[in-house]
Amino acid sequence: MRSRHVFGHLRGISALLLAAIAAGPAAAQNWPDHPIRLIIPLAAGGATDKAARLLAQRLGTALGQQVVAENLTGASGEIALKRVATAPADGYTLGATANSLHTVAPHMSRLPYDAVDDFTWLGTYASFEYVLVTRADGPDKDLGALLARARKAPDAVSYGSSGVGTGNHLAGALLGDLAKVRFNGIPYRGGSPAMIDVIAGRTDFMFDVVGGAKALIDGAKVKALATSGKARSSRLPDVPTVAETVPGYEATGWFGLVAPAGLPADIAKRLETEVARIAQDPDYRRQLETLGYHAQAIPAAALKRAVATESEKWRAVVQQLPCSSRGASCEGTKP
Repeated sequence: MRSRHVFGHLRGISALLLAAIAAGPAAAQNWPDHPIRLIIPLAAGGATDKAARLLAQRLGTALGQQVVAENLTGASGEIALKRVATAPADGYTLGATANSLHTVAPHMSRLPYDAVDDFTWLGTYASFEYVLVTRADGPDKDLGALLARARKAPDAVSYGSSGVGTGNHLAGALLGDLAKVRFNGIPYRGGSPAMIDVIAGRTDFMFDVVGGAKALIDGAKVKALATSGKARSSRLPDVPTVAETVPGYEATGWFGLVAPAGLPADIAKRLETEVARIAQDPDYRRQLETLGYHAQAIPAAALKRAVATESEKWRAVVQQLPCSSRGASCEGTKP
């Protein structure tokens, strides 16, 4: 009697497992059948937010289902990415992320998630470079002059950034590392207050996204000394690259689409395909260019490899920073 009961119990469990296995592909085939959330780890209104919302609009059209953009700010992106990492892997929660959140942040503090393995990587949808700007009537005619001044007075030349561990913070740190000079890095609570102090001359320079700084450059509010990509920026073709003065320098960024780890393979493939298709659309590319970005579609597998390579690059830069410039105590930071 007891054995029949145990056998019946096991048979019931097997039936449930078989039903779950069968339901998986069926659920994926029906996806999406209701709106999808796209979590953006930045405040609404900026160029970066607009780029993510542009992707959401295009993705919604491609999938035949609304993609609802949701801004979730705080803790330099950690809150938003934790929400993505811990959401059900069903294709209804996605994240718009940036390279520094996965290649710099892990070396600045202990994150509540694994910056690589807790996500399904779906490809990039935009890229950007920075431009180094000083006040319009500043003393430095070019990057070489700025570096010469910094060598004569270590820690006297200052640069602003959007905050500790942000992309433009590390862009300045990398410049100091490769040029063998010591700058005084000053983190702000965002790019706007940092730029205000550069314009006023209270800070010597900063790296800003080309799209964000272009109007200020054109309006003679700031002076552009160099851009951060391998090649000159198409939007600032007369401005030399940093690498023309400091060989080997490159500090660029990308925006990518992620989902929780374990996303069904067919949903992941569909999203990767649609993101790549959107990035090739001429109208989308023009709209991104007006925001100061470039359309870019790095496939998921290549992107995951790129994250690992970039992470090692920025680990070395972070390790050169003083404890006061890092997001956590040196003892509490991942090696």
